Amino acid sequence: MKLSRYQSVVIALASSAGFLHADVVTLKDGKKLEGNILSETPTSIRMKYHLTPKIMDEKDIPRSEIAEGGILKQKPEEVEIIEIRKDFPTPDLMSAEKYEALIQDRLRPFVNRYPGTKEAAEVEKMIATAQEEKEKVVAGGAKLEGKWLTREEAKAEALNIKAFSIRSAMLDKIAAKDISGALKEFDKLKDPASGNQASVYYPKAVAEILAVLTTYDKQIAQMIQDQPALQKMRDDSITKLIEPDLTRVKDAIKKEKDNWRTTFEQERKTSRWFTPYKYDLESLKTLSKTIAEEKDQLNELDLAVITKVNEAIARMIRADAKAGKDKDELAKMGEAIMEGETIAGGADAKSKEFYRSVFTNYRARHAYFAQQVSMPQGQTQPAAVGAAGGSSAIAGSADPGMDPKVAAALAAAAGAPAGAPGAAPAPGAMPAQPGAVPPGGQPQQPGYPQQGQQPGYGQPQQQGYPQQGQQPGYGQPQQPGYPQQGQQPGYGQPQQQGYPQQGQQQGYPQQGQQPGYAQPQAAAPMAPAEEEGMSMTTMILIGVGVVALVLLLTLLGGKKKKK
Repeated sequence: MKLSRYQSVVIALASSAGFLHADVVTLKDGKKLEGNILSETPTSIRMKYHLTPKIMDEKDIPRSEIAEGGILKQKPEEVEIIEIRKDFPTPDLMSAEKYEALIQDRLRPFVNRYPGTKEAAEVEKMIATAQEEKEKVVAGGAKLEGKWLTREEAKAEALNIKAFSIRSAMLDKIAAKDISGALKEFDKLKDPASGNQASVYYPKAVAEILAVLTTYDKQIAQMIQDQPALQKMRDDSITKLIEPDLTRVKDAIKKEKDNWRTTFEQERKTSRWFTPYKYDLESLKTLSKTIAEEKDQLNELDLAVITKVNEAIARMIRADAKAGKDKDELAKMGEAIMEGETIAGGADAKSKEFYRSVFTNYRARHAYFAQQVSMPQGQTQPAAVGAAGGSSAIAGSADPGMDPKVAAALAAAAGAPAGAPGAAPAPGAMPAQPGAVPPGGQPQQPGYPQQGQQPGYGQPQQQGYPQQGQQPGYGQPQQPGYPQQGQQPGYGQPQQQGYPQQGQQQGYPQQGQQPGYAQPQAAAPMAPAEEEGMSMTTMILIGVGVVALVLLLTLLGGKKKKK
């Protein structure tokens, strides 16, 4: 059974029960001896002390050599609590299970061992703190960089929380000298499909991993240089061996190579990074090339630009969580979008492509939320999925994965006729996704480069997007539906073409209707045209009546003659 970290600590302390106290003896010459006083007499003490941090020695020390008041004895609880204090403040993003393990395996056993001591009272306070924090985690909160987030805040910060966790794992592996493991963790942050490139922790991780790659590059270069000499030394040593040492050494070398080869093949299945082997020259050259390519790619990034864009994205996502209900948050979201897009114009080509996908989605969400906040009370729209905390809007792929309901809402608001591009779909049909990518093509968002064009913010922009070098703001011509300078977005002002004016809702179900995809309004039934003159049917009926009357009169006349 695998033991927790706290259980392992308790077992280690129990196995060294004889050393759960530390005594310090200060000599008259100022030298301090740390260890355990084994016995005392009126003239001397016998002590087991640290000759070096790892080597213990034992000797008798005359009291005449000890400074006045130079004997300091520590109790076991005084020594043990030093290690317990290292657990507080608690680390970021601890799970409820880890809090429970800390309380049950570490803190409560201490209180039970040393009841009534001042150290036990201190640990009781630690238990209360750990229990309080555990309850926050159970309620959906999270501790990030020492700051506690509520459930709602943690949901809005889901992207940054995930990236922070990956970066922490990367730093732990760097500290443990596991460079391959650290690079694998960084690849998780770098993967555009994960969306982590939009996190505020991504540019920090880039700077950190670049420093690692610089050192690692030199290390691998030295291994390549040393490999021929190492191989020759090994081969020469084998030629000097005789049986049975020759067979034993050859078997050991083969086992070592086979073990590395197995590990190498497993690592290559999932990553470009693998554990280097100083005797395999080809793999070392491959690794050196990969390091150089990675360094070149990362050095092309303008981390100052990426940092500012990602900070704007963080504000945008926080506002997104409430933008559908709060006018002020809607305004903050629009401002963050404009700021982020403008700054992203100075990013490298790959980053531009990634950011374009992000902001395209959130522009659509902003327009959707603008309708929500202006909708009369009592009416509701279908909720847009992909909100902060689980957003598909930041996916990093060319197809942003816009919510179908958002697409339908935008199409209906634009007043597009049924069956036209952008129109609301027929019931059960998949609505067209703005910004979606046709197979093998680029996003066909208005103002974005078409297939074969160089992506970038220097191309003609969607109306309302800032041009290159243009100061962002609401004073420039905006996308229809984005507020002008001084206006409150989404209220009473002219909206995106086809968007309803205040108090008016287009393409959405009326009060009393089931909310859903916006259907085209049914045309009112046409009133029948007024009659002009007598119809053919009426004339035929009159003729038939006249004939019947003549026949009746003829029959009556014949009966009178017979009489």
